[in-house]
Amino acid sequence: MDVIYEPKGAAREYAPLALNIYNGCTHGCRYCYAPGALRIPRQEYFADANPKQDVVERVRKDARKLADAGDNREILLSFIGDPYQPAERELGLTRRAIEILIEHGLNFAILTKGAALARRDFDLLQDYDKARFGVSMSLHKPRSSVDWEPNADGAFDRLMALIVAHDFGIRTWLSVEPVIDPQQALDVIEATSLIVDHYKIGKLNHMSAHDADVDWIQFREAAVEFLQEWGCEYYIKRSLTEL
Repeated sequence: MDVIYEPKGAAREYAPLALNIYNGCTHGCRYCYAPGALRIPRQEYFADANPKQDVVERVRKDARKLADAGDNREILLSFIGDPYQPAERELGLTRRAIEILIEHGLNFAILTKGAALARRDFDLLQDYDKARFGVSMSLHKPRSSVDWEPNADGAFDRLMALIVAHDFGIRTWLSVEPVIDPQQALDVIEATSLIVDHYKIGKLNHMSAHDADVDWIQFREAAVEFLQEWGCEYYIKRSLTEL
C-alpha cells in the first residue's frame, strides 16, 4: 500500500493501520514527537500543514486494495499531522478521505485536537458503525492547554465534540496521552466517563526533565481504580504498565 500503512513499535498500540493526511501540523504542541520522527526542524514542521501530494487518489487506491482483500483492520487518522488542523477547513482532504473509507466499508478511528472543526463531519459518521471518533486530551486548565498546545482547540471544544458525537450515536474514545499533570488527567477521565466508550492512557516519555518528579505508578493505579469503578473500557499503554 501507499499512504495507508502499518505502524511500527509503540505506535502499534493505537492501531494496526494508519493514514496521515498531512505531513506537518500547525497546532504547535510542545511535546510533539513528529518532528523528531520525521527528522524535520520543529519550526519547519509547525509552520505548515503540508498535505501529502495527491493524497485523496492515493487513499482511494489503498482503500480499494484493503476492501478487495477483505482487510477489516482499523485505520487511525492519524499519527502525524492532525486530521483537523486549520488548513482542513479549506482543503477538506480529511472529509474526502473519510468518504472514501466509508464507501469501501473500512474500519477507521479519528484522533484529533481540532475538535470544533471535526464536528463538521459527524454527518458522515453518525450512521456508519465502523467508525470511532476520539480526541487527545490530558489537560483541562486553560493556562496549561495554552502553554503545552498553543494552537489546538481548548478542553471545552474537545469536550463538546465528544458530547455531540455521543449524542449522535458515534462511538467515542479518548487518548489521555501524554499525561503531563497527573491530577488534570484524572480530572479529564472523571469529566468524560459518561460520554467516552474507550480510553487509551500513556505517560509523557521523551521529556525526562519534566516527568522525573511524577509518581507514575501511583497515577496508573489511581486511573485504573477510577476506570474500573465506573465500568469504563480502557487500555493502559506499555509506557505505564512496564514500570
